[in-house]
Amino acid sequence: MEEALNTRRVFLRNSGALVALGLPLVAACAAPAPGNGQPTAAAPAANAPTTAPAAAQPKPAPGARLPTFIPTAGQTPDLPGSADGLVSPGWTSYPKQLFQAVPEPPGAGSDVSVSLESNNPPMPSVDQNAQWQAINKAMNAKMNIVMIPFADFDQKWAAIQAGNDLPDLMCTITRPSTPIVPAFLEAKCQDLTPYLAGDAVKDYPNLAALPTRSWKSALVNGKIFGVPIPLRPYFWWFWGHQELLDQAGLQYPKSAAEFKDIAVKLNDPQHDMYAIASEGGSQYAFSTVNGLWNAVFNAPNYWTVDSNGKFTYIFETDQYRQAMLYAQDLFKAGLYHPRSLEYNTLSARVDFMARKSIFRLDGLQPSPYWGGSNAPPMTPASHITLVPPFSADGQAKPQYYFGRPNFGIALVKKAADARVKEMLRILNFIASPFGSQEYELFAYGVKGVDFNYDDKGNPVMTDQGKAEVGLSSAWYSLTAPPPYYYSPADPSAPQLYQGYEKLLAPMGVEDASIGTFSPTFASKGTILLDSVGNGAQDIIAGRRPVSDWEQLVKDWQNNGGNQVKDELAASYAQLSG
Repeated sequence: MEEALNTRRVFLRNSGALVALGLPLVAACAAPAPGNGQPTAAAPAANAPTTAPAAAQPKPAPGARLPTFIPTAGQTPDLPGSADGLVSPGWTSYPKQLFQAVPEPPGAGSDVSVSLESNNPPMPSVDQNAQWQAINKAMNAKMNIVMIPFADFDQKWAAIQAGNDLPDLMCTITRPSTPIVPAFLEAKCQDLTPYLAGDAVKDYPNLAALPTRSWKSALVNGKIFGVPIPLRPYFWWFWGHQELLDQAGLQYPKSAAEFKDIAVKLNDPQHDMYAIASEGGSQYAFSTVNGLWNAVFNAPNYWTVDSNGKFTYIFETDQYRQAMLYAQDLFKAGLYHPRSLEYNTLSARVDFMARKSIFRLDGLQPSPYWGGSNAPPMTPASHITLVPPFSADGQAKPQYYFGRPNFGIALVKKAADARVKEMLRILNFIASPFGSQEYELFAYGVKGVDFNYDDKGNPVMTDQGKAEVGLSSAWYSLTAPPPYYYSPADPSAPQLYQGYEKLLAPMGVEDASIGTFSPTFASKGTILLDSVGNGAQDIIAGRRPVSDWEQLVKDWQNNGGNQVKDELAASYAQLSG
């Protein structure tokens, strides 16, 4: 299992926890994509000052417009979101009346092969799977599944691309370790631009309701090659044990200096409680890569682009060097948990919930307070809340780094026009929004078999449903509805998380490479990151001198980084038209 966490769509229905649509549960184990070069997309999130202008954003080329965004017409949320999609809608209770999002079955009665990925145990075969049978009937199609375990995805995906017998619909993951080769797309996958660009997407209203930013990673060489699994922009969140600050009479920090002062006051190694914890690896480097200290010190959200179309990577900036030296200072002061170099995301989170660290950059968790079944009983009781973003000097306006736009994209095998439209209708069916009959079928399965309603009207999974649907529907590894909030365990959770989003949205900065493509990054991005990211981690931990940094950056540039920058610039020029 890979060692990271993305902002999650958490389908912890079985424990009655928060359901926050936007990403399959398997993404809780998916590494953040370090840098972009679409479609192997990237992005973190965090906190930083606004001393520099926001990065310029790519524009779709005139001949390859993005789909027109048309909000879905369906259930009215109890807590409306924002028109730009930066604040997700919320429901304080499950809708009593579901609507039909797709009036006609999308299939033509034929066999449809699909590849799905999941971190759950294999689902029962179709003859023993009530949900699968019901989906076939509702779609008027015989859905034949090739299931790919999440842990084996990169290897299996490489084999699929190399083969000749492709599924009709193919799931992918947008990250550097999962390269999507342009030659493969051009030769074997359908260019969906004529079907989805601009107002053409109106034929598929649920796809039209997917956020515009999530479509940008589906562009390769100016063409729409896939349908996205949308993510909310909030990928990483900085959390703190509010109860410990309250107990010490402290407030959340407003500057880097204040953070260190608070961390020193709360640090308690004698009781195995440290100020902060991170996980090991080049994509983290003590939270200087995935979006904490790099954001506080205003390093790029991976990539910036200037008015001349020149790209600069995070490691090339003085701001990143400042962030690295700050993390080194915290490490020297003994404020990082000593297991930080060996942690993965899940083990670091367990220790954070057990109060072995006080602050942590992590993902969105099922409970707004990370309490209940997620944390052991403690005195005082755990009360984990969002640390408001702050700038390095406490004077500049903080920034928050938006995360990658989607978890993956669904590719359509090249086919005749009628077949392509059928596949898009099927994807449109899967993307049916929260509160629809179609959504309930994919998210919970068959009523009376896979789930039942509790006395408050919330769907509760049966043992059979846990086996058939699991904690996250594998069908959503093709596409998914737009993000939303709903919590059967705590009706106040959607309002709390909306409040967090309203705080972060005005501070948000995108990765400027979103929508561009670099074949070198697609093939070598992870290798390039490992060298410079691991070097930064070693410097912070005192295992290498700071004087090595300049050469590490030069090596990154000479070993492929400069080529990535040139390819991004060329792609950006094409998109800017």
